[in-house]
Amino acid sequence: MDKVVHILMYATFAFLCIWGYRKQFVSNGKDYQKRALRLTILISIAYGGLTELMQEFLVPTRTGDWFDFLSDALGTLLGVLVFYLFYRNKK
Repeated sequence: MDKVVHILMYATFAFLCIWGYRKQFVSNGKDYQKRALRLTILISIAYGGLTELMQEFLVPTRTGDWFDFLSDALGTLLGVLVFYLFYRNKK
């Protein structure tokens, strides 16, 4: 259940990150779309990795977990995919 929460949180996070680009995404062409998708994926996965590292090294009562990080990355890709499916053909 813990991994499902990570996936849903990061899917929502990535979807909302790229949601901010939606007007530009629709009107600025394929180059902008690729850049927006890559930037959203990079930021979201980096944030997931950073939180796991902080848990491991800065919080004595918590530990970082590779599977949590993988769940974060999977959620990121899911959120971007959902956004892309909604906005790929909008003009």
